[in-house]
Amino acid sequence: MKSVPNVFRCRVILVCFGLLIGGSICSAQESDQTATRNDFVSDASFVVGTYDPSAADHSADTIVTLANQFLESLSEEQKSKCLGELASEARREWTNLPARNDADGVKLSELSKEQLGKACDLMGSLFSRQGFEKMRSIMLADDQLLKGGKPRRGFGTENFAIVIFGAPSKTKPWCFQLDGHHVGANVSMEGNQMTMSPSFIGTQPQTFKIGDVEYRPFKNETDMAHQLAMSLSDEQVKKAVVQPTRARIVAGPGRDDFIPVPQGLPCEQLTKEQQGILINLIQQWVGDLPPQQSQKRMNEIRSELSQMRFAWNGNRNPKSDISYRIQSPTLIIEYACQDLGGDPLDHLHSNYRDPTNDYGGQLKK
Repeated sequence: MKSVPNVFRCRVILVCFGLLIGGSICSAQESDQTATRNDFVSDASFVVGTYDPSAADHSADTIVTLANQFLESLSEEQKSKCLGELASEARREWTNLPARNDADGVKLSELSKEQLGKACDLMGSLFSRQGFEKMRSIMLADDQLLKGGKPRRGFGTENFAIVIFGAPSKTKPWCFQLDGHHVGANVSMEGNQMTMSPSFIGTQPQTFKIGDVEYRPFKNETDMAHQLAMSLSDEQVKKAVVQPTRARIVAGPGRDDFIPVPQGLPCEQLTKEQQGILINLIQQWVGDLPPQQSQKRMNEIRSELSQMRFAWNGNRNPKSDISYRIQSPTLIIEYACQDLGGDPLDHLHSNYRDPTNDYGGQLKK
């Protein structure tokens, strides 16, 4: 197993991958400022915010080892909150709403710095670098919604929770769930097979700073979509634009078995260049998984381009309040601006599903 970096490194380095290799999840540049505890609103924010996932090993063996090390660090009371049965219907109860007091999982606020470090080790291995940095940025964004940095029920990094369904295993199925405001990430595993379906990922605000480092968690999910929309010809626009105003997400939390009627432009009618933008856009969700798993999933999705549709709602201007959907037989991606908070461009929701493989196929009706 590769060594995992010290979680208390105080050099904040946020690397943007660039559009040509799948895009960045933030617009931050490398900072010369040394991050201190005073830059963050809680111990959980500090540990998560300064963790460096760059040396993480994404092998199934390492993920299971780190999951067990995290569980072994917990008290019996913490384990009782963290662990659930694989077949439990509680796996369906994830949400994007601020955490309830009675929600499942062990909250980051309940963990010591050492335990938080082990949680970050696990997440750094479980998600790709893109995925970890996205989850981290969304947690830190939620800290910005705290009033004066003071605790607020259901909001902030401290209120994110971890649940592990089943026993971590190199061969048998199990599930990791990260649940908090604007994150409901369900990672189901069986050996080297992984899926993040269904998962909800959002952010508010869309841009913020900690010290002199700027974060923009949904940079590419927003900018690439507008790039694709603006590239459409007049004839393509007639098919792609479903309505002049933004629509709502329809296949989100609590709607596991709902498959919307496909709408919009058949993606086989896109040019090769436009299809390349579309694939890079889809990668912003699929690429949250480790490289081996995301590459396999992207190959499946590429094979469905002739059955895929791209639907747009709203003005195509980059500063517009919009929603869009990408849909094929094994893919539903939804993105929508939200009214709550005053500026719809500052409050973003998204949803990712593989309707043929929700929860790794382990939950059956």
